[in-house]
Amino acid sequence: MTFTLASYASSNDALLELLVKKGVLTDQEAGAVREELRAEKAFVVKAKGKETVELVFSGRLQGQFDSLSMTGKPGTSHFYFRRLFFGAKANLQNGFFAEAVLDLARDGDAGGDYGVNLDKAVAGYKLHPALTGIIGYQKVPFGFEETASSAKIPTIERSVANRFFADDIDFSARHAGFHFKGDLGAGMSYAAAVVNAAQGEGSRLLGSAETCNDLAAFGRLQWMGDGLTLGVDGGFQPNNAKLSPVSNAVKAVTGYVNYKAQGWNLLGEYFYGDMEEAGDAKGYALRASYRNGKFEPVIRYSHLENSKFQIDSDELIRRAPKGGTLSGEDNSIDSYYAGLNYHHNEAVQIMLGYENATAQNDSNTPDVDIDGFRARVQVLW
Repeated sequence: MTFTLASYASSNDALLELLVKKGVLTDQEAGAVREELRAEKAFVVKAKGKETVELVFSGRLQGQFDSLSMTGKPGTSHFYFRRLFFGAKANLQNGFFAEAVLDLARDGDAGGDYGVNLDKAVAGYKLHPALTGIIGYQKVPFGFEETASSAKIPTIERSVANRFFADDIDFSARHAGFHFKGDLGAGMSYAAAVVNAAQGEGSRLLGSAETCNDLAAFGRLQWMGDGLTLGVDGGFQPNNAKLSPVSNAVKAVTGYVNYKAQGWNLLGEYFYGDMEEAGDAKGYALRASYRNGKFEPVIRYSHLENSKFQIDSDELIRRAPKGGTLSGEDNSIDSYYAGLNYHHNEAVQIMLGYENATAQNDSNTPDVDIDGFRARVQVLW
């Protein structure tokens, strides 16, 4: 299949038509020039089979600035790329499809090793509206905010309750394996996944093969109608290396309500996790935004409490200064967020946000206070 640069071609056509009207070129000469220009500017994508009917390229750039402080610690201020995605998806006429998304904004490790991160890589087949099967590496169906695209979330970062399960203990988010989804009719839908228990195990095993035999399972049941979404997700991870020293299993559920109508976007989400000897985790997030023309103010309150497991403040509040971990029992964190988003158009967005959080426990350990501003410019293509 051949794709041409449409805007470039249309502007050249207009110029050539004008030259013909002025008598500078004949119709035949203009046609020859037009073909030469199109040949120079066209690029060709050759499919392996004749079934390919659509090829879509996409990208997402999120440039961000964070300035955060923490009790008794030096503050942090930095510019960086939060996300730099490049993706391609092929839809075939016979129902098969494939998609890959790369993230070039990968964080470096202590040695400064930067590279390309695999955000998504899947191949699938839509057998029926009630059944689409997928094999590959993508997010599992756990957490409404987690599985929503960052391009559509009105806050700059996700809630502390969400980040605990997705980022702190590596329970949800991206896993490799089998994924299924489908529509059940009357607004009902489902999703399920049987995947590697180890999060992020996309193209290489995270250790020796014999230590990565465990499989995890996740599921979702959802209803949508008239701007309202109701859902419940659950998951079981038989081994979690983050819950040292015993690598406990994790069983977790989340229920959520989302309402979007007349500019309003309201979300309430509750989490519960059983981490065996590491104790229980409970949390929730309440978020409200209202879009009026190009402007969208947003507020959010989120809470997380762990009966035994630590509160890792610099993980739950992304890029906060290091050293805000609270250990012991009955640890908790509360976060308040207020922001304003400017939608220049559907592709360009500017976001400003302020977050204030406090972590505490029932012992004599001093509270950990975190606050600061974030700003983001987002461009989609």
